[in-house]
Amino acid sequence: MFRIDATLTGQWSDTQIRVIERGAAAKFARALGLTSGIHYDPDAARLAGYRDVVAPPTFAVTLLPWQIPGLELPEAGVLHGEQEFEWGEPLCAGDAVSVRGRLDDIKTRSGQQGRMSIVTIVSEAHHESGALAFRARAMLVVTEEGEHGDR
Repeated sequence: MFRIDATLTGQWSDTQIRVIERGAAAKFARALGLTSGIHYDPDAARLAGYRDVVAPPTFAVTLLPWQIPGLELPEAGVLHGEQEFEWGEPLCAGDAVSVRGRLDDIKTRSGQQGRMSIVTIVSEAHHESGALAFRARAMLVVTEEGEHGDR
């Protein structure tokens, strides 16, 4: 069951180190239908000025930390309402990035479908050099079903 606790606003997750794997980046690029060699061939990526195979920008969604202490999202009744990214230095195979997330806001609304909570989580990732990899803002909608669980 989802708990609304406004005192969690501002709470950060633990920082996690995520290593970008060449195979995972290539698989993601393939799923998107990307054909550029920079996503598959390390030599092509280096010739283009990158450190190694380049992960597509939206690969960042696989790195988002949702484990914010005290925030318990339900297994059902959660809709992904919105996603924004600010891009920094590209993610390349072999990069180890530090990723953390913060509960930015919780709002409760009533609508035609009943009560819902809008949960906003802001995340950021930095390369070992300290350079920004990305900042993300995700808005999740927890429906009444998710708020109350199975009754």
